[in-house]
Amino acid sequence: MSNLSLISEILHTDFVSTKTSALEEPATKMNIPIDKRGGCKIINYKFDKELSKDYKGGLFPFFAKTKGICSICDYIIFAEKDKTLYALIIELKRGRNTTTPQLNAAECFVNYIINTTNRIHKTNLNPLIRKISIHEYKLKKRNTVSREINYDSNYHHDFKHDIFLVSSFLK
Repeated sequence: MSNLSLISEILHTDFVSTKTSALEEPATKMNIPIDKRGGCKIINYKFDKELSKDYKGGLFPFFAKTKGICSICDYIIFAEKDKTLYALIIELKRGRNTTTPQLNAAECFVNYIINTTNRIHKTNLNPLIRKISIHEYKLKKRNTVSREINYDSNYHHDFKHDIFLVSSFLK
């Protein structure tokens, strides 16, 4: 069984992104196509969404409603290339607000998902985690694909192109 299959058994299918070809922010007109070329497999999860009444307490019902506790990013893409597992944590922003709280919260969530996967399936997954900020005002307006990704010391990248080439982040 692939690592992606193991993770897909842990997370509820309600959170698999129904729009697999793009990253979207409903409050804005951001629609960034996802390019899956490059020999990688992905599962794209969307967490910043309207929840059905099945989720009465929200995404994290066991936490208090204190500001910032229930933060989460817009997308987490689990990807696999050359037998290496990656978790791409993605936050889309319309304005100039920071993405750090959502990205850091999602990193904790990814660690929980991986630890649960390892516990349930008796595996030893250890994904490479990448944090990606996408600000609408920084996006280039013509078709540009970034092939060279530079990370800071926290494995964070400020995305500025208008096509999301997944394989560029798998290094």
